[in-house]
Amino acid sequence: MLLILFSVSGHCAQTELKDLSINGGVQDGKARLVIEAQLKGLTTDTDKALFSTTLQHVWQIAREKHTHTIAATLDVLQGEPKEFPLTITGTGEIKKVIGENLQDWSVRQEISGARTLVLRPRKTEKPLTQLVVNIVAERELRTWANPVQPLAFAPPQAALLSGYLKVEVAPELSAQPTNSSGLVPIETKFLPESLRGESQPDESEPLAFRFHGSAYALPLSIAFADPEARRVVLRDFQLRGQLEDRAAAFTLSATAHVRNPRGASVVLLSGAVALAEVARHPDWRIRFENGQFILVFDKPGEFPLRLKFNAAVREGAGWNSVDFRVAPAAVQPVKLEGLAADTQFQFAGAARPERSDAEFRSFLPPDGTVRLSWKETRAEVEGKLFYAAEMLSQISISPGLMRQLALIEGKVMQGELSRIVLLVRGQGNVTAVQGANVLAWNVEPGANETERRLVVQFNQPQREAFAVQAQMQSELGAFPQAVDAMQLRPEGATRFAGHVRVVNEGAVRLEVVQATGLSQISPEQFPETETTKAVMATQASQRFAFRFSSGEFALRVQADNILPELSVSELLAYHLGETELAIDAEFELDIREAPVREVVLRVPKGFAIARLAAANLSDYFLTEPENQPDAELRLVYGQPIFERQVIQLRLERNAALGQSTWTLPRVEVTKAKSTR
Repeated sequence: MLLILFSVSGHCAQTELKDLSINGGVQDGKARLVIEAQLKGLTTDTDKALFSTTLQHVWQIAREKHTHTIAATLDVLQGEPKEFPLTITGTGEIKKVIGENLQDWSVRQEISGARTLVLRPRKTEKPLTQLVVNIVAERELRTWANPVQPLAFAPPQAALLSGYLKVEVAPELSAQPTNSSGLVPIETKFLPESLRGESQPDESEPLAFRFHGSAYALPLSIAFADPEARRVVLRDFQLRGQLEDRAAAFTLSATAHVRNPRGASVVLLSGAVALAEVARHPDWRIRFENGQFILVFDKPGEFPLRLKFNAAVREGAGWNSVDFRVAPAAVQPVKLEGLAADTQFQFAGAARPERSDAEFRSFLPPDGTVRLSWKETRAEVEGKLFYAAEMLSQISISPGLMRQLALIEGKVMQGELSRIVLLVRGQGNVTAVQGANVLAWNVEPGANETERRLVVQFNQPQREAFAVQAQMQSELGAFPQAVDAMQLRPEGATRFAGHVRVVNEGAVRLEVVQATGLSQISPEQFPETETTKAVMATQASQRFAFRFSSGEFALRVQADNILPELSVSELLAYHLGETELAIDAEFELDIREAPVREVVLRVPKGFAIARLAAANLSDYFLTEPENQPDAELRLVYGQPIFERQVIQLRLERNAALGQSTWTLPRVEVTKAKSTR
């Protein structure tokens, strides 16, 4: 009986026993004991707080920041909870939590590193049945390592969790799930109306998921997107024109490549033109807006195009002229028929048409502009040189020096080239020029102070293809420093395009602060050949790649030394004895960005080191500078340390306090980014 009573008493200290009675007897050699009482105040499981959680989670992924917006609805199913705990997983900092019935919120940090968002509701006259809050969290980042873990929340009862997750990715990035758990992919049309929103045609389709009855995780592999994935790319382009004195009829044929899952659009024609015939297709259509013929595709795929149009012919000073524009493509050949062999042309931005059989052939300018004039009275002029060039350039930045390597490949379309002149802009020196056909090179003053001319002489006139390799370097001062890349541009080139890659060497962090006239691409899309792999091999930790279609571009890079970042979590225990003072300290260091070889601690003067434990510790030095109120303890490691490190320290002083008040001395790690 006593055991039973003590068991009841131990179960709840507030339990009351009333009307206690004990009966018993012996029958057939068996003893029987019956205890009866009324128990009041005994707590049961029905008093336990129980709530369900519904989340509408929007994850916005940009290049330098991830933003999480969560609309959380917590419905009380049982009890009267004083707080609602939500377990936090993933990386991110909670910026704010707002709600009508929310009193306050906090983030509880466990020793194991686990985090919990605690929501405390306001006290109301009636028991609270529902709490609705909005949570905003952010994660700042310049670089990332795949897969990227999202910030997620889960209640103690994961079976009562449900909701939706929407992932919005910036146009210049692409994201692919790697190993998701607890999520079911759905179409965006099945999202709640508050999450659907409206997106532009050139934006990527957001990812949508639904979760129910379990915690969720969505690791993503994030990379730079292909710039061609959001627009229409024309390939196998061909423009054929039938020209007469007062009439110009053209036929345009191409294959349109559309990779956007939601389709795309492109301005196909603009200017003084009128459509004459269009080969219809069920998956695309043409609409006319503001003097432009816009080609609209409803879904991805490859679509053959063929249309005929007439261009308005204007006369002036004996010349017939047409002026219109077609959608740009990588290579845009044009063929002109119906003209005499002695026809004279003026083709702005393009090479002079060459006669072949009964037609003239040429290539359109890079922007697709057709500004053509012709007449049949040929002027006796000397043939002009036309050539195109493409450059692959790599810029390597290391402490004190910026090196540039440029591979220029050219093709002569008309005439012959005995030398090539490269216009050099920017601070730096040309150190070497190489090539199979290079005879000599020299740097001459340019037309102004900011420009120089690199004259490369060939050993024989070039009539087809040629290649030149130029090396340059610039001296850099102390970091941090912003530096402009040197520019090379062939003088007189009909077409000039290429790629630029920026890499780091050593402990240098790079950031592109200006890229005018350049389109950033994924580093994996930088063209690689056997030559580039041999001369542009790199083991850089940072790589930026760009593409340009003309020589008018500028690139400015911010360079800085990579410095280690220390985040410290410390535990201090102060001991006061009759004849001694002691401090026990344990430091947990999280070292990021770069490793360190030594750690400096600020400790109080007059204390001796009784115990010091740290992995890979080589030696330590304790100094007490006269001009500083505290002493310095310098820990020297035998090899660089990185990531998580633990230091255990005990300081002792064999003396009584000697005063009525003890101001606890500080013990901390110097130059720490954050300490808690």
